[in-house]
Amino acid sequence: MEQVKNLFLRNSPAAQDRVVLGRVSGSMWRKEELTEGQLNHHVHVVGASGYGKTVLLSHIIKQRIQQGKGLLFIDLKSDMETLLKFSKHVAEANRIDDLMIFSLTEKQMSLSYNLIEDGTATQLRDRIINSLNWSEEYYKNQSSSFILKLMILLCWLRDNKQERFHLGTVLDCASNPVKIIEVGNKIPMTETKLKIYAQNLKEFLDAKEHFNSLQGLRTQLESIVLSDFGELVTSEVLGINLFEAYTKSKIIFLFLDSRRYGETAKALGRFILQDLKSVSARVDGEVPKEQRKSFSVIIDEFADLAQEDFIGFLDRARSSRMSVVVAHQEICDLQRISPEFAGRLMGNTSTLYSFLQKRPESAEIISGMAGTRTVWKQTRQTERLGFFEMDSGGGSRREVEEFCIHPNTIKSLRVGKCVCIKKYPEARAYLVNVFEGK
Repeated sequence: MEQVKNLFLRNSPAAQDRVVLGRVSGSMWRKEELTEGQLNHHVHVVGASGYGKTVLLSHIIKQRIQQGKGLLFIDLKSDMETLLKFSKHVAEANRIDDLMIFSLTEKQMSLSYNLIEDGTATQLRDRIINSLNWSEEYYKNQSSSFILKLMILLCWLRDNKQERFHLGTVLDCASNPVKIIEVGNKIPMTETKLKIYAQNLKEFLDAKEHFNSLQGLRTQLESIVLSDFGELVTSEVLGINLFEAYTKSKIIFLFLDSRRYGETAKALGRFILQDLKSVSARVDGEVPKEQRKSFSVIIDEFADLAQEDFIGFLDRARSSRMSVVVAHQEICDLQRISPEFAGRLMGNTSTLYSFLQKRPESAEIISGMAGTRTVWKQTRQTERLGFFEMDSGGGSRREVEEFCIHPNTIKSLRVGKCVCIKKYPEARAYLVNVFEGK
C-alpha cells in the first residue's frame, strides 16, 4: 500500500517540483528526491574534492532550470567547462532569454553588476561595511559614519534626480574632498540637512587624522574598483539586478575566480550575499505572499564566503521562498568563522548530504547528526576445554544505542556515494548513490 501511495505522489502536480538526485542505497526502486518543501528548508552539502559534490549540485541546477524556476548560482572556481555545461542546460530548456552571466575571467560574456544599486542609505552602508574586513573597531566605525552620510546624499540624488552611483563613486568621494563638493552642489538649497551632511563630509576629509582613518576603506574598495574586472561593477549600463531576477524568475550564474583573484573575489562574493539578504527583505516587504515565487540560491565553496549574519538570512529566506543550497568541503572548514557557526548552520538547514569526510572530527559531527537507534546486543559465555572454546550456555541480552551512520562509514565513502540526513518533514538517515553527471 505504501508503494502505491508513493507512486501516486510521484505523478501528482507537486511532484513536478521535485528534484531527483540518485537512488537510495539498498533499494531497487526508491529514488532520492528533494521536495519543494525540503528545498525551502535549505540544503547543506559537504564533501572532499572530486567525490561527487559538484555532480549533485548540477542535478539540482539542471532540474530547477527545466522546471522554469528562478536560480542564482555562485561559484568561486570560475571553470569555463562548468559555465558552458550549465548554459547548455539553459538552452535545452529554451530559456536563453532568462540567462544572465557575471564572470570575472570571461568579461566578454558578462553583464555588469552594480553591487550597491538598490537599498536605503542604512542598508547600503551595512552592505559595504559587512562585506569588507576590519582589523580594528575604530576604523570600522569611522568608515561606517562616513559612508552613512555619503549614502544619504547619493540615495537622495538617485531617488530624486535619477543619478546612479556605484562603488567607484564611493571610492572617489572617500579619496577627494572635491568630489564631495560636486555631490553637495547637486542638492538644492532647500535640503538644508543634506547640505550640512555634505559640509560635514568635506570637513572630515580635510582633517588629516580623519582622512587617514579611511585608508582601510579606500584600499579595499580600490582592490575591487581598480581590478581587472572593475568596469563590471562600476558600469553605468544596466545589468544584473537580483530583485528583478527574483520577480522574473531569471537564471543568474556568478563565477568568481578565487584562484586568480583571491581575497578580492571573496570580497565580491560577500557583497553579493549582502545584496541577496536585502532582496529577501524587500520581497517580504513588497511582494504579497501569494505572489512570491520559488527561487533557488546555490553557493559552492561556501566556507570562503560565509559570515555570522548569514544564519539569520536563512530563516528569513524561507518566508520569501528562497531555497538555499550551500556546499563546501569539510564541516570543520566553518570553524574559522566561529566555533559555533557549523552547529548553527546545520540547525538552520533541514537536509544534509555528506560525501567523503577526511577529518575524523567532521565525520563524528555528521554521525552525531544522523542519531542513534536502539538495538539488542547478545553476549554469551564460553569455557575452555583443552584447546577448544565451548559455549557454556550462559549469556545475556541487553538494549544498547548504536550510530545510525557510523563515523567510519563517512570516512570511507566511495566516489558518488553520500550520506543523506533529513530533518523535514521527519528525521531520517540513509546512504544515497548519486546519479552520474551528464
